[in-house]
Amino acid sequence: TSTRTTLINQIMSAAFNYELDGVNIDFENITEAAYGDSYIEFIRELSIKCHNNGISLSVDVTVPASFNKFFNRSDMAKFADYIVIMGYDEHYKGSDAGSVSSIPWVTEGVESTLKEVPADQIILGMPFYTRIWTETKEGAGSEGTYVEDAVNGNYWLSSTAVGMEKAQTELSSHGITPTWLEDLSQYYGEYETNTGSVRIWLEEEKSVQAKLDFMKTAGIGGVACWKLGLEKDSVWTEIADYVGTAK
Repeated sequence: TSTRTTLINQIMSAAFNYELDGVNIDFENITEAAYGDSYIEFIRELSIKCHNNGISLSVDVTVPASFNKFFNRSDMAKFADYIVIMGYDEHYKGSDAGSVSSIPWVTEGVESTLKEVPADQIILGMPFYTRIWTETKEGAGSEGTYVEDAVNGNYWLSSTAVGMEKAQTELSSHGITPTWLEDLSQYYGEYETNTGSVRIWLEEEKSVQAKLDFMKTAGIGGVACWKLGLEKDSVWTEIADYVGTAK
């Protein structure tokens, strides 16, 4: 209790000092079910302070999955103004290669959350980044995760998170024109090197528009983005157009 009180007081002090309109809570890696109730209690206590002072409270959560069922999103929605679904890291450093945020995965995450949280309280978090996946043939290096492939040969898999411009430059500098994958609502490109291959599922204007279109169809509360500085300027045109039609 004392630890929660201290943290809440520090958060509110910062909100007052910087005249903030809202507070966004992003606690990650809460993996023990035993901590779930304590985290909800923290959100409840913070919400009282926020609402008594006219400050909005939003809470970031991962998409619903078997390993995070203890995250009681329905209770959380009773206290927080908004629940922000982190619609990214579908594939992450250490996982198999793939998209950071494909539309089927985003759709499933939102639809699962709608079972626990009212639509107007849900905010979809979209990525402004992607990952460059590098497969290095066995014997040519030892970075990343070792993958055994009986068909194509074993290799090491690693990835680096980059912004939109960097990812597109990576492909164009190797003469690659990415292909639109309708099922994922993303462009994809790959090329071969002397030591292996490089694969990229792009985030850019068209993939962002697909997520905005879905958000509008689903009737949820809005969008959030991670993070500023990784986006292309043109992405804001897509977002501005959505805001204009959503009013």
